[in-house]
Amino acid sequence: MRHENLENIELDPHVPSESIRYSPPTNPPPGADSKRRNSKVPFQSDQPPVKHWPVHSTQVATLTPLRTFIIVFDALLASAPIMFIALALVAARIDGHDVSGYGIRLRQTLLLSPTIFPIIFAALMSRCFKHIGLYLAERGITLGRLEQLVGCQSLFSALERQISLRSWSILGLLMSLVWLLSPLGGQSALRLLDTEYKFIEATRVFNYLSPTAMQDSFLGGASMVNSGRSTFTAVFLAALLSSSKYQNTPMDLWGNVKLPAYRSLDNQTSDDWKLVDHTQDVTYASLIGVPVAGVQSRGSSSFHLKARQWDIICEANEQRSENDTNFGDMTATWKLNFTEGFCEGYPCGINLKSLDSTGENFTVAECQLTYEYFEARIICNSTSCHTDAIKKLDLLSDGFTNDNDAYIRTTMIANGLRNLPTVDNIGVGSAAARGSTNMEKWMADPWDFIGATYENVDLYKLPASVLSERLAILWNTFFQSTYATTALGGNLPKNLTELSDNLGSPSLAFNETQGSIRSEASTIYKTNWPWFVVLLISSIILQIAAYAGLILKYLTLAPDIIGYASSLTLLNPYIPTPTGGTTLHGLERAALLYDLPIRIGDVCGNEPVGAIAVAKADDGLVTRLSRRRWYI
Repeated sequence: MRHENLENIELDPHVPSESIRYSPPTNPPPGADSKRRNSKVPFQSDQPPVKHWPVHSTQVATLTPLRTFIIVFDALLASAPIMFIALALVAARIDGHDVSGYGIRLRQTLLLSPTIFPIIFAALMSRCFKHIGLYLAERGITLGRLEQLVGCQSLFSALERQISLRSWSILGLLMSLVWLLSPLGGQSALRLLDTEYKFIEATRVFNYLSPTAMQDSFLGGASMVNSGRSTFTAVFLAALLSSSKYQNTPMDLWGNVKLPAYRSLDNQTSDDWKLVDHTQDVTYASLIGVPVAGVQSRGSSSFHLKARQWDIICEANEQRSENDTNFGDMTATWKLNFTEGFCEGYPCGINLKSLDSTGENFTVAECQLTYEYFEARIICNSTSCHTDAIKKLDLLSDGFTNDNDAYIRTTMIANGLRNLPTVDNIGVGSAAARGSTNMEKWMADPWDFIGATYENVDLYKLPASVLSERLAILWNTFFQSTYATTALGGNLPKNLTELSDNLGSPSLAFNETQGSIRSEASTIYKTNWPWFVVLLISSIILQIAAYAGLILKYLTLAPDIIGYASSLTLLNPYIPTPTGGTTLHGLERAALLYDLPIRIGDVCGNEPVGAIAVAKADDGLVTRLSRRRWYI
């Protein structure tokens, strides 16, 4: 039933007037004999007794043994953040020190921080806000501001007060931000200390195969080719047949360092150096690298080496008939020849001719061959090395003379052109019947070429730039397989001169180069300084808040009744309690009234309109709430 004139209704709570006593008891204040008087005696009245209820007047904040114990406990609890400050300082102190049992125990302690720090933070920060509110309430404060302070017990409750009170203030925002320090402090302690390797920087001498070693190539004459054929054939074909795995790797299958094809690199710097981008596929000039000695098995190192390589650029690649090719006798399926009969200087004109799949026509490519000299910067991580940058040098330098160059142009190139096409089928009666050689098939498809197919490949289908790149790799690999073969397989002796002494080859020499090494000395502790700052700031703010709350707690004379359920019984006319007890703290009052039955209900059950209050539940003066009833 809807009531039209609710404001004119007079409520009768039916509370016995004799049970409501606000005035202090008639007992005189404690005098000089107060110490001998028992101020806590059983309450005698017509109400149910409340044991040990204080019935005599007393001063607030008096020092008792229990209060002294609580003060000591509060001081110890408020000092808890010192532990985290100490942990941060200790972690900073062992930064750079070797791993030890002390550090291991410290790290184990830090692992507990994400659990302990938020608990201590919540305990101390909530107490701080509560005692600030109580301190200000004793001196006068608005209800809304008091609700913000005493209700700020977590990040959620701080935001909830901002929203529910509809009062967005700087104070509320700051209190919300303070609670963000709780997870940050716990996580910062977890990430405070780590370990890393301590490195020692030093210089060291490295040795690499001298470019002059090519002077002892098996390509120095027909007899030398015949005597070295079994050696260079095995080395060359091993490199070629394993190329599908090692073609784009910075080291060959024996662990020698490969140099990129200089022409394939972009000039990314303003000087002569071209940087090698290993995030993308790198085109290496040869399938065989440069042997290097002195690379350490641990740590990192860097040094420079020098080497000579060939480059080939094909300007045309096309299919021609047999009549237009002048291939000659079919002693091989492909041939390499000088364009002008010999090489007077670089670039040398050469041509490639290869029998195609028709069995009658040929691939013909016109190319230019050039010999070049390079310096490379090598970076090694342990024994894994790669070329970091490369630059071109003057060919006629570092002991390489015109006579050496003339010998290469007139003799070695000619023998190389003659013998490379027949490396894998020398002495075969009918080479054409066996199909293309491994070299031709590799140039056609370096990733799928192994096996006896008895077919010829069509090299003329390749773009001239692709054929140039693959022919240059093939030529460099073959040329490198004809000298210093005893140094290619690794396991170099400590005394590198033994290689040349045993073979009677003075050209098989190693050059010295000085490089830097960075070796691991030990494992050390590394303090994460950003997280150190976060933990230190969080702990200091928490420590300040803890001591501030402690000081304000004992400066405040008003009993701590804010935020306790027992405070609802203080001077409540619907809950008959003994006279006095206004100096009790919330928990003290709750302990004395522990068994008091209460209910939030209707204290005007016999009236047309009800009133909601906290009342004693067992005397029939409060009834249960109803959804159909109207309340003021």
